[in-house]
Amino acid sequence: MPEDKEQIRKRASYKGQITAFSNYLNSLKVSSLAATEVNELQLRISRIESMYERYDEVQLSIECNTDNIDAQISERTDFESLYFKSLSLAKRILADCIKSDDVSSDGGSHSGNHKFVKLPTIQLPKFNGSYDNWLEFHDTFMSLIHSNDEIDDINKFHYLRASLEGPAAVVIQSIEFSAANYTVAWTILCDRYDNKRLLIQNHVTALFNIAPINKELSVNLKRLIDQINKNLRALESLGEPTKQWDTLLIHIITQKLDAKTYREWEESKGRLEKDTPITFDIFLMFLKNRADLIETLEMSNSGATNRLNSSIKYAPKVKAMVSVRDTGNKNGSAFSAKLCPKCKGDHKLSSCPQFLGLSNDVRLQLLPEYKVCFNCLNSGHYANHCKKPGCKICHRKHNTLVHVADYQSKPITDINTSNTSSGNNKPVMQGHFEQTNSSTGSQLSSNSNAHLSLSAKVGTASCSEQGDVLLSTALIKVIGKNGCPYIARAILDSGSNACLITEELYQRLGLPAQNVNQSVVGINNASAHIKKICKVSIKSLNDNFSSNLHCFVLPSITQNVPTRYVNLSNLKIPSNISLADPNFHSPAPVDMLIGADVFWDLIGTQRLKLGDGQPILCETSLGWLVSGPIDYRYVKKGVNFIKCNFTRIFQDEASKDLDEDIQKQLVRFWHLEEVSPASLYSNEEKLCEEHFLKNTTRLANGRFCVRIPLKHNPDVLGDSWPRAKKCLLSLERRLAGQSQVYEMYKEFMSEYESLGHMEKCENDNLPRKMHFIPHHGVLRESSTTTKLRVVFNASSPTSSGVSLNDIQMVGPVVQDDLLSILLRFRLHKYVLTADVEKMYRQIVIHPDDRYLQQIVWRDNPSEQLQAYQLNTVTYGTSSAPFLATRCLQQLGLECTDDKVAQVIIHDFYVDDLLTGGDDINEVTDLRRKVTSTLASAHMVLRKWKSNESQLVSENDISPLDLNIGGFEPTKTLGLGWQSHTDQLCFPIGGLFSGRTKRDMLSVISQIFDPLGLLSPCVIKMKMLLQQLWLLKLSWDEQLTPEISKMWAEIIVDLPKLNTLRIPRRVICDSPSLLEFHIFSDASERAYGACLYVRSVNDQGEVLIQLLTAKSRVAPLKPITIPRLELCGALVGARLYQKVVASLRQRLSALSFGQIRPSC
Repeated sequence: MPEDKEQIRKRASYKGQITAFSNYLNSLKVSSLAATEVNELQLRISRIESMYERYDEVQLSIECNTDNIDAQISERTDFESLYFKSLSLAKRILADCIKSDDVSSDGGSHSGNHKFVKLPTIQLPKFNGSYDNWLEFHDTFMSLIHSNDEIDDINKFHYLRASLEGPAAVVIQSIEFSAANYTVAWTILCDRYDNKRLLIQNHVTALFNIAPINKELSVNLKRLIDQINKNLRALESLGEPTKQWDTLLIHIITQKLDAKTYREWEESKGRLEKDTPITFDIFLMFLKNRADLIETLEMSNSGATNRLNSSIKYAPKVKAMVSVRDTGNKNGSAFSAKLCPKCKGDHKLSSCPQFLGLSNDVRLQLLPEYKVCFNCLNSGHYANHCKKPGCKICHRKHNTLVHVADYQSKPITDINTSNTSSGNNKPVMQGHFEQTNSSTGSQLSSNSNAHLSLSAKVGTASCSEQGDVLLSTALIKVIGKNGCPYIARAILDSGSNACLITEELYQRLGLPAQNVNQSVVGINNASAHIKKICKVSIKSLNDNFSSNLHCFVLPSITQNVPTRYVNLSNLKIPSNISLADPNFHSPAPVDMLIGADVFWDLIGTQRLKLGDGQPILCETSLGWLVSGPIDYRYVKKGVNFIKCNFTRIFQDEASKDLDEDIQKQLVRFWHLEEVSPASLYSNEEKLCEEHFLKNTTRLANGRFCVRIPLKHNPDVLGDSWPRAKKCLLSLERRLAGQSQVYEMYKEFMSEYESLGHMEKCENDNLPRKMHFIPHHGVLRESSTTTKLRVVFNASSPTSSGVSLNDIQMVGPVVQDDLLSILLRFRLHKYVLTADVEKMYRQIVIHPDDRYLQQIVWRDNPSEQLQAYQLNTVTYGTSSAPFLATRCLQQLGLECTDDKVAQVIIHDFYVDDLLTGGDDINEVTDLRRKVTSTLASAHMVLRKWKSNESQLVSENDISPLDLNIGGFEPTKTLGLGWQSHTDQLCFPIGGLFSGRTKRDMLSVISQIFDPLGLLSPCVIKMKMLLQQLWLLKLSWDEQLTPEISKMWAEIIVDLPKLNTLRIPRRVICDSPSLLEFHIFSDASERAYGACLYVRSVNDQGEVLIQLLTAKSRVAPLKPITIPRLELCGALVGARLYQKVVASLRQRLSALSFGQIRPSC
């Protein structure tokens, strides 16, 4: 298959770098290196060391895509030979220089008769942009480098760049490397991170977020003490009065203690004098003493356990089916974790030049002698307990440095799974941990369903004369989400009617998945539930075969295949054939199962029998499979399990795909019915907010200029030109028969360009340098301004399967929710509504990000396709709502007038303004100031409406009533407001028809009642919806007669809501008394609560109005009425909390009540 030219160019770059490094070493005069040259050598070594992993990734990609693997292996060998020789030479030169410096330093010290010893080298700390580590980095760097007059500025700049990682490195990345710019770089870095307010906030947050202790261990208590001291010292250095926080700190930390330690602390307080103040120092001393005590007990217990384990004698032959392992000594190494077991140097084995200079086979033989983990090459544990990722070539549990193509003995994962006794270096046999009855000969495993393993297993007790059966396995290339190939091990099974993938491989690939509700059934009807299905692209390593599979995701597919090791020495496998799985003889995990839907497309026509008692070779598109029975002479003794991988997928009637539009509307419907609590930002939302603060500016004309918040590198995007072109051509064909709509589309695009919101691009190299977004039109007949709006589909995937929206951060919701805004809207005497004209398009995207926002367009199909770049925030991108609303919030934060700022921050719902006040002059002035503030950022308020004609001009007044929430009245049962009568209404457009489940859900999902004023009607629909789900009808199945009758009654009654009018304002003028009265009730089928406002003015006038309500259906599980009444009271309490938080009004009285039926 063709090799990737871009990857080959990258490899050439790395080869050029190592060649230049080798030439640099040869030009050095080792005997006379200056201090600056030594420093330069250290920096070059550091850079070269970090280069190998990048080269290995590129080379592996080339090897996976080439037909000439031998040439690529030769390339790798040549590179690694030069790389490790050069690196070893460089480290030897550096060591000689350091040794020379030490000798000269010692010689000069004799004159004063002082004795000096060599001190350890002080390593410069690394800083990655985390505020938690800034103070430590700042003070260390200032002490060692910045304030050291013996180091010149160019070397200080060297040290600074070498110490920075991640976001911190990006801060000074664009600064030219020169002595004069060091001070500039250091100042910029300090300005960015020396933020006292953020530093204090981070350290306080760290104190609150200390992980709780779940188990009483000395290491846990010491870690807790270290975290406390670290953050308190930092806060003290920042000037915070931590000495006054004793009570608060003790309360916070005691919540993190385990139950036993907390009890001991309470008892220790009781032993103090009665009037002794409980200070934090006393508490900290208690924790230290407690940690020392527990550590002493742990050491005592560990000594007793070791003595017990050393007295155990193991039998010379293992006959049981359960493995025996010595777990007493888990350290398992005589070497210090800090010393290399190969050369005794102060580095890890994985970076030892002597070890790296050996072949993989020799390294593999040395590892048992060193008693280190075969996976990470560190001491103290074994591979089966190692949490580090496995081999980069085969992804198994061993280090890449000891990977060999074909093992002739046990795989590394098995060699390193058991500890060895002091008198015998042979590893104890690792069994399968399955207890088998030896008297019966075989026993069917009963826990296959519990492990979600779809293989039936039969363990046999006598294995000396029993052979085995090899199943068909193959190594395949699987394409991940970002286009990166992975090697996976698959089992081919013609007895399965579906393809499967393990959860582990699915997570590694990062592929999108669809939710399903299905079951997979194996032998003896053992079943497992499936919740996800994903599309997987596979390719052969030995052929041009490729295919797209729809794989169901399971935690595991089967156990290791084969069950026992196969001795290859007597198998007569021809050397000129390419095996589908070169390691077919070694037990290893299975990542995928390829079922009968693809199986027969893979199988070829050739067969080859190896001999009596030996398996058969079968030709496939993946290579030659080794499968079939094999004599006991060729397999190692051990427990054998019979495997049957037969699987069958079936689907419940109630689990067919939901209609996407209805599904979204249903989610929104239930979301509106909830009283949403205040939510904390997720990590991604915090990053998005930080990105906005760092990268947002105001242009000279006042507009905001923002950067697109990306969570992944744009390089993962594939080619977007073909899809964008195809969508445009399809759009033109569709609009050709709709001339009026086509003209509206052209007018929209023409206006877009004339306003400067998009501009033409040069046609050179369009498909490669830019990301193109498809677009389509949305026609809204009810709109009073723009009937047709063009929407840009940034979710459209590129050739790599990744879309622009996939690599963007969505960002948090920064505005108040609609319920809070409407609650305040009902209190004002005079109200105003408006919206921002083209709000998204008033915010400019930074020029460096505009290459991600390209579209294809032309006014006439006869013209050549033209590329345009979108210059502003684009509707349809994931980050657009956040960027637009966050800029609006920023206007409020920057506003010096507190009242205007509160309106901008709290009274906007996306681009809709709903505000007001009780004094007409104040409201008039408020309108003028808000308009002026938004105009400074080129945001124009339009479509003004008010219940008072003095507040709006004739040109402002819109002919239609306000439709709250952005819904179209022709399609939605939505909340509306009539300004001339100052009343809320529920306009209903269109007639409802249809008697299927789809029709019914389509209507219910359109209900928009955020205030809960229609709760008596809505609760009936909720109960009907609950019954509907119990029937498990398909989407287009007719409703039952009973449900159909109830639904017909609701449909008949719905139009009556057209006449419903509810006063917008719920309080009287100038109230001197304001009371909230909450009532709750429950029945066997539902419960709910409502909140009334009672207001009284100085004249004694009283007004009582319903403010809001919420209802719930009762759970299907029978619950007593008293418990349901408590549920209703809970809804009322939460409703009250929401209202109080939203209104920010001073409350005169509060009353809770429960509705009781009259006798």
